[in-house]
Formats: sequence, structure tokens, C-alpha cells
Amino acid sequence: MRTEHRLHHVATRIVPGSLETVTDALGLLDCRVVFHPPGARWAMIRQDGVDFNIQLKEVDEALVHNKFRADSHLAFISDNPKEQIDRVERWASEHNVSFTRGGWSDRELYFDLPELFVDFVVEVMHTSILED
Repeated sequence: MRTEHRLHHVATRIVPGSLETVTDALGLLDCRVVFHPPGARWAMIRQDGVDFNIQLKEVDEALVHNKFRADSHLAFISDNPKEQIDRVERWASEHNVSFTRGGWSDRELYFDLPELFVDFVVEVMHTSILED
């Protein structure tokens, strides 16, 4: 019997009652729910064509807001990161969801939904980062 070891998913923590809102927000980055057990307060999401999942799990834990928060992030690649983040910001405004943005450079941007994400942000990097 051959055993293969492949990366399958990463788990992230979100606040209780936010699963549908977070999956809706990450849907703006072309993620969709691929597994959600009935009644469960967690789900697996992924982008079509990418064989890797993100598990979103509701946990009753204190939100972490410190200078290291952005060090934990989900990273996406985009031809236009600013446009993607602007889209999420508009969505957040329309849905009364708290939103912040930041970045490490003009090619490495991130957004946070600080009342929904327990201890991470979502980074959107420009595709040119792959050429470095």
C-alpha cells in the first residue's frame, strides 16, 4: 500500500455565529463551501481548481488584537490586489461588518474583519510576487 502525504487544509478560527458571513466574504475571493456537515459550526472552503481547503471554525475565544495579528494570515494571489480588497471593503460596508486594511508593500496588501476573525487577516498579493 502506497501512502501519499499531501497538504489538505489549514484551520482558522472565527467568532461564534459568523460562519455564513465569513463564507460570504471569502466568496468574494472565489472561495466556495465544499464541505459543511449538517448543523456543524465549521466548514471547508476552497477555490475551484485549487486542491487545498481552508477550514473555518467557530470558537468561543477572545479576539486577539495585537501587533502580531497580521503575522497569521491566509494569502491569495491576484492581478489586482487593491481592487479585490476594495470589493471586500464595499461588501463589509453594505453588511455593517467592521473592516480594516493594511499592507507590507504596494504588492502585499491585507484586510481584516476584526470582529469576525479571531486571530488572522487575509492577505492579497500581486501576481508579480511570484517572479521575485
